[in-house]
Amino acid sequence: MTRPKTVGDVLESARAPFSHMSDEDARLFYSTMNALLVFANERLHVVDPELLRERPENPDMLYEHGGQVSDALWRNRWLVEDFVRDNPLAVSERQLETARPWRHALRDMFTVVDADEDRAVYMNRDRLFVVGAMQDPADAHVHHIPSLMLLTLLPFKGGIVTDGKTLHLSPRPASWAVPMICEQVAELAGRRPIASSHQLISYAREIPDDEDRLTERFRRVVERGFASGELV
Repeated sequence: MTRPKTVGDVLESARAPFSHMSDEDARLFYSTMNALLVFANERLHVVDPELLRERPENPDMLYEHGGQVSDALWRNRWLVEDFVRDNPLAVSERQLETARPWRHALRDMFTVVDADEDRAVYMNRDRLFVVGAMQDPADAHVHHIPSLMLLTLLPFKGGIVTDGKTLHLSPRPASWAVPMICEQVAELAGRRPIASSHQLISYAREIPDDEDRLTERFRRVVERGFASGELV
């Protein structure tokens, strides 16, 4: 008789189809993302264009001061269609193909429920998501398990990665919340985790463009962070 899978079994078996960017992967991802940020800023007028600039120590990373722009971009993800269709910054066809599925980015509040160097498992209100490592280990930005974050998940090379930004909303849950989190994880573990680009796109297609998944409380936290300069 086969032993029923436990929550631990599900988390332990969760694997990411894509993980650990090579230098070539990183150049493709970040050059595409930076071009998209410049375009989004031109359309949405979020920050002074002069603030979006390469990091001298690592040009293959997100532009400095790109956080506020990326937050606005994923709240207006339809802009990705315009970027790919019009190619205003004359990027390569490979970069356009990389950006095309980002039309179906998922910006949401996630609780991290498991993480190691190869992948992190995040939970939103109704599913578990397996997210691969980028240049850093997948658990490099996880301060505590469980904890609440604002993340944007993107399809990339058959798997799922973040957009490179992690906003920590609640570093540690209140003691009374832990049993509720465990109960939710146990419930969602009965459903197949979303791990592939295709699964993420199918899920995100069902979310209306104007739906903001941040609660009012945490929306104010993020807005204050950008206004004060704590978040850039």
